[in-house]
Amino acid sequence: MKKILSIILILLVSLSLFAGGAKEEVKETDTQSTEFIDSLGRSHTFDGEIERIAPSGSLSQMILYSLESEKLVGLSSDLSDNELLYMDEKMADLPLFGTFYGKKANLNKEALVYASPDVVIDAGDIKDGIAEDLDNLEKEIGIPVVFIECFLTNTADAYRKLGSLVGNEERAEILASYSQKAIDKADEARNMIENPVSVYYSSSPDGLNGIPTGNFHAEVIELVGGENVIPANFSSGSNIVSLEQILIWNPDVILLVDENAYSLVTTDPSWASLDAVKNNRVYLIPHSPYSFIDNPPAINRIIGIYWLGSVLYPDLYSEIDLEEEVRTFYNLFYGYSLSDEEVKKLLTSQP
Repeated sequence: MKKILSIILILLVSLSLFAGGAKEEVKETDTQSTEFIDSLGRSHTFDGEIERIAPSGSLSQMILYSLESEKLVGLSSDLSDNELLYMDEKMADLPLFGTFYGKKANLNKEALVYASPDVVIDAGDIKDGIAEDLDNLEKEIGIPVVFIECFLTNTADAYRKLGSLVGNEERAEILASYSQKAIDKADEARNMIENPVSVYYSSSPDGLNGIPTGNFHAEVIELVGGENVIPANFSSGSNIVSLEQILIWNPDVILLVDENAYSLVTTDPSWASLDAVKNNRVYLIPHSPYSFIDNPPAINRIIGIYWLGSVLYPDLYSEIDLEEEVRTFYNLFYGYSLSDEEVKKLLTSQP
């Protein structure tokens, strides 16, 4: 009987050791390889931690810079001297890859491969055929290409998904929470608007290249509850409108991003009869290092929510300390500490 018990005990110990060993083997495999499902449902497996990242466009470049700037191995677009004032000086030394999508697509695949990133990240709206396009690019360069869906109101989700990919969930959550708070504020305030403010927005030096309703360049205007005077179906070639048409629309507020346009609209007699001009409601959009409204339509728009909300509906944003929010945003997203003078210069309506 003792012999039988001994045999049983030995078998139990052996089974226990085998099970423990098998469990440890699975765990080790899990730590070595990680599966990531991108926003298109495409699966990627990464061995070890991601240390080297390449962006495929301006949106992915900006969101990656705010999250993991030290892991960037190159840029999709050059940084101007003005942009570099607010960013890590190391960015100026990174190679240029170009962009994969858009009218100015100019991706240098050889330069991209030479930089040897662990992953290429594309971010933005889901376009027709994008999965096939990225699969083909991935095959050509032999590097995983991951897509993260990112638009204004899902900015927080995009940060969290990226954070899980690059292994920096803690910082991603900080950026996500800040973004979502601004978006929630806009939703709350918009639901309280009784008399929408009509808005005309132009990005051109002559003030005549108007941005219509529904265009992603005007998303911040619509999010905060501004009433874009240019209808969605407006079409006259490159969104060019006439001053006569603007006089008919007669917007409450005019938003301009070009300093020449601001000078023109506020001093030229032909614009003087507009209510926005007569009531001193023509605003030069803050645009260093990037416009608060668009160009690019990326994370820079988060602070634009607070700025434009305060411009259009000051009563609904009365609890927002705009100067403090600007300081916080630049610190969190650009890693730059603004001086009091810089804050005031950003927020002034004059060039």
